[in-house]
Amino acid sequence: MGSGGTMNLLRRVRRTTLAAMVTACAVGCASTVAGTAQPGLTAVDLSTLETGPYRPEPTAYEPSIDGVPDIRLIEARRMLGHLVHSDEVDPEIDTLGDLAFFWNGQSMAQSETFPPQYQPAADHNNLIAGVYVSRTNGDLRSRKKLIISVLRFPTDAASRQAAAEFDQITHDAPDRHPIAVPDRPDARTSSADDITAVSFLAHGAYVIMVNAAVPQPDPGALAAMIDTTLDLQTARLDRQQPVPMDDLLDIPADPDGIMRRALPTSTASTDPFFGDDDFGAFTPAGQLHFERDPARVRRAFEESGVDLVGRRAGVVYRARDLAGAFRLQSVLAAPGRNDEELPPPPGLVDARCLRLDDRDPVRHYDGLCVVVHGRYVAVVVSRFPASSRIDQGLYERAAAQYAILAESE
Repeated sequence: MGSGGTMNLLRRVRRTTLAAMVTACAVGCASTVAGTAQPGLTAVDLSTLETGPYRPEPTAYEPSIDGVPDIRLIEARRMLGHLVHSDEVDPEIDTLGDLAFFWNGQSMAQSETFPPQYQPAADHNNLIAGVYVSRTNGDLRSRKKLIISVLRFPTDAASRQAAAEFDQITHDAPDRHPIAVPDRPDARTSSADDITAVSFLAHGAYVIMVNAAVPQPDPGALAAMIDTTLDLQTARLDRQQPVPMDDLLDIPADPDGIMRRALPTSTASTDPFFGDDDFGAFTPAGQLHFERDPARVRRAFEESGVDLVGRRAGVVYRARDLAGAFRLQSVLAAPGRNDEELPPPPGLVDARCLRLDDRDPVRHYDGLCVVVHGRYVAVVVSRFPASSRIDQGLYERAAAQYAILAESE
């Protein structure tokens, strides 16, 4: 066993031993430091944590609702939880590319996901909300790609018209030809080279867009990938109930206080991302679209009993219990091939931190720390200074996030 495997084993043994000791002596062995008397957690003195400009206490989450786009974004975020994951279609397609939310045609064009020529069709048919996720297999020599987007329109007729117009716009490109998708004669599918194909399917008030790519020209493989994706996505949509526009504001913004437990944005504008389109409470299925290793994280969600996720500047996961929280932490903080494990922040020996070889494509970070308190796991992120070995800002975020979780009890 290598040194990394030995250290991981020692961590697991230490945590198991601590849990057993605390269980045996029950309340009498509780720590004297407020907020840290929990089995398996190393005691933390909150007064010594270096939190920098961040408030080390929970803050109310009050999303800004300034108009129709903000209301439609609520629906787009809800829809993400009903979007098929690419690894369900092909386990090799798991490297995240783009993730975007839409609230009208202009947002589609500005997101640089759909080309701008699709905007008029979206606007003409009154696009209400949409979501888009792209992933590849990460292999430039033998590339596979799957993009799945679901767009909601006000009526079934509008979705059918939008699908027809989207398909016509796609066919304006030269040399495109149709591809037959088994059992889906209503899917409008075409390709120019038999390596990449685009398909539009109207399903109720929704349009499903699938963009698939295979390494070599193979119309049969493209059709099979699109067919599988459409089967899964139509079934997923049939199992959910669209929320009327007038009822979207009735959806709780902070269910069970998950959002108040998450670190808010920096007052000094030092976060590595811009905007808050992805802020909100998500189901585990919705959060999975943001994850670096979706298949492994899905298993961790199931084994750890994760049932709710809150996304602000910090991302907070609610697990079944402390043991599940530590199990999830080990997966979220698992280094990739070229990632670097970092020492924990001062005073937080249970935290695990990484410097990533590749920046996250959604929030543009390359540093993260994962902290645990009770049944909650939280991830904070940063963009490393080019010449720095340690990012003090990342450590301050981790300390503040831990304090917020501790003070939320």
